[in-house]
Formats: sequence, structure tokens, C-alpha cells
Amino acid sequence: MLKNRLLAPVLALSLLVLPGCLAGPDQLGRSWDDWVNERYSENAWLHGAVFQNVLPVYPIAGTLLSFLDLIILNPYYFWSQDAWDNNGTAYEHKPAPQSPRTVDSSF
Repeated sequence: MLKNRLLAPVLALSLLVLPGCLAGPDQLGRSWDDWVNERYSENAWLHGAVFQNVLPVYPIAGTLLSFLDLIILNPYYFWSQDAWDNNGTAYEHKPAPQSPRTVDSSF
């Protein structure tokens, strides 16, 4: 009986907090993307083909880190800073490593 009484307030609170969980700088996921990008530029076969496709180590780790962003860091940044002054916290990517080829991100 007590479980049913707690369900409605917990659900209402979850619906209020949920938008903050979806917004944010995605710090862990984007840091992981930068790290994988750097490794890929060093060895395309090992870090591109093997660890991303054959043994899905990188996608699994990236999904886990994105989930941690969703439940920990994004709500922190949104509710502690961004929601109150309406200025979002941006993630600053590391510069790409020196590689013979790069892709320009401007469209």
C-alpha cells in the first residue's frame, strides 16, 4: 500500500527532472569520442575495424559513458547552472591529433 502512495510523487518528480537529463554537455560521451578519434588516427585497423566492429568494445564503452552522462552529469550541469541563467554549458573538444588527413567539420 505504501508503495502505491509513493509511486505518484516519484513519477511526478521524474517527469520534472527528465528534461534536465536529456540536455547537457555530454562530457563523458564527448570525451570518449575525442579519445576514440585520436586512437583511430593512430591505427585505423586496430581502433576502427577491430575495436569498433569485430569486438564492439568502443561502442559498448561509449554507450555506458553516455548513460552516465544521462543520469549524473547532464542533470548536474542543467539543474545546478544552466536552467537558472538559460546559458548552456558547452563541451570544448580537444584539437585533433596531427594526422595526414582530417575532416573539416564546417558544412
